[in-house]
Amino acid sequence: MNKQLFAQQSTVIGFQLMLILLFVLPIGMGLIGTWLPALGYMPSIGSESISWRPLIAVYTHPSTATSITTSLSSSILSTLLSFIISQCICMQLYQTSSWRWLHRLLAPLLAIPHLAFAIGLAFLLSPSGWVMRLLSPGLTGFTIPPDWLIINDPFGLSLALALIIKEVPFLLLMSIAAIGSFNINKTLQVAASYQYTRSEAWLKLIFPQMYPQLRLPLLAVFSYSLSVVDLSIILGPSAPATFSVLISQWFSDADVEMRLLGAAGSTVLLLMFILIAVLFYAAEKIVKLAAREWLVAGAAVKVANQKNSCKRLFAYTSAGLILGWTLLSIASLLVWSFSRQWRFPDFLPSIWSMEYWHKSWQQLLEPLLNTTVIGMSSALIGVLLTVILLHWQSQQQSVTPRLSVNLQVNWRWIVYVPILVPQVSFLFGIQVLMINLDLDASLWGVIWVHSIFVLPYCYLTLSKVFLQYDDRYFQQGCLLSGSKWRGLWLVKLPMLLKPIAFSFAVGFAVSVTQYLPTLYIGAGRINTITLESVALASGSDDRISAVFALWQFALPLLVYVIGINLPKIIYYHRKGL
Repeated sequence: MNKQLFAQQSTVIGFQLMLILLFVLPIGMGLIGTWLPALGYMPSIGSESISWRPLIAVYTHPSTATSITTSLSSSILSTLLSFIISQCICMQLYQTSSWRWLHRLLAPLLAIPHLAFAIGLAFLLSPSGWVMRLLSPGLTGFTIPPDWLIINDPFGLSLALALIIKEVPFLLLMSIAAIGSFNINKTLQVAASYQYTRSEAWLKLIFPQMYPQLRLPLLAVFSYSLSVVDLSIILGPSAPATFSVLISQWFSDADVEMRLLGAAGSTVLLLMFILIAVLFYAAEKIVKLAAREWLVAGAAVKVANQKNSCKRLFAYTSAGLILGWTLLSIASLLVWSFSRQWRFPDFLPSIWSMEYWHKSWQQLLEPLLNTTVIGMSSALIGVLLTVILLHWQSQQQSVTPRLSVNLQVNWRWIVYVPILVPQVSFLFGIQVLMINLDLDASLWGVIWVHSIFVLPYCYLTLSKVFLQYDDRYFQQGCLLSGSKWRGLWLVKLPMLLKPIAFSFAVGFAVSVTQYLPTLYIGAGRINTITLESVALASGSDDRISAVFALWQFALPLLVYVIGINLPKIIYYHRKGL
């Protein structure tokens, strides 16, 4: 038995090492490949001595202070508000009829790429956008678009708004996964018997059990908000830009000496993230100590129900606004893509046409093909590795539960690394690594790097269902078929086909949205729909931009619809699965 356990542990550890080698090690090498130029060492451009000059240059650059302030304010604001809104929605809507609808809508909302939504939101909120057209000229008196800086405002508020609308569904999905890890209904029943209000029960009994599982997703949201480039180009300020966009501009400058400045800026961005994460952890400990007495004080004295009504109204309003803004953004893309003549302040175009769909088709073919191939390949790699990882983890859980908990914690940290570390902090180093491996500007290199970012999301969406699967079905399948592989292939995986297909769809959507990895590793030669959308949204015809944004939205949606309905089609005569 000890030999068998040792063999199982060795196999799992070996798989962990393989994951580290394929996915975590490149990030480590990418960080080193960025830190060395940040210290002035980059022999390829003739800089062969360690120096503080690049870091000093970042510090003295006239745009640095404003860029960092804008990036920090928009990322911290969007992260905190996203978290508060998601928890308020959970607290007030759980166990209501609206909760089921919300649960069903999360997946389609997550399938909408950030960039497509951002372009649609820009069409809504711009001075000539749909909102201003609705109000003009009746309420505003405007007959021409006002000269207002609504989009690309210097404070990054429009960027923060887009991040909040897109990150709340993700945090809701992570909250649902956390809720499923303990018996919440029994906890609420016990709390009600002790005269706790719903809000008290949630804040004192439910949230403390959920939060440890939300810590990493929350840091991932902050990392993304701090380092996002494509959304910042569309919605963020431009004079100066956010710090991540400024770093990207340094890297893409024609002067190769600016690579050192870009590497130094990437290092500063990583240090900013680490500093905020440490402060966040310290604040968490302080709040925990300060709230200890309140947590154990029991139910408070009953007061009027007005506060609970306000909280529920806030939750319903927030959920409605998020859904409404998302649908309106997609609708604005549709209207713009079919408009031929649309004068301000007309609410709808006076002339409709499919001209721009026809015009853009030739330009779309190559990006669509590349996006589909890269997305399918990276999603397949992510799902395969996730299934192998979770299957071994579930086997450990059935044999040695205590060991399984430790392995689960280790795996979560390993899997989360790519989405915790800001992309711009290590992609330049990975680009240098790819050049040395002769994989730069290659399709396989882009697929590999996309897989690094796809794997965490495949694991997040599949782990809960996979680990809660009743392994007795698998064991019976192994006994009847005489093989563990047959039991896995013929029994376990078919029963889990729906969540696996959903995980694949999420992985594909994540791949479609990758901007910086495609730009850096593809060296501008591997063209995708996301690269084209960013380029067109930065100054092209709005109608062409809307067509490309809709294609970026349509691809993940199509894969999601196929993934959801595929099990129903395959197992139409076996609906009990």
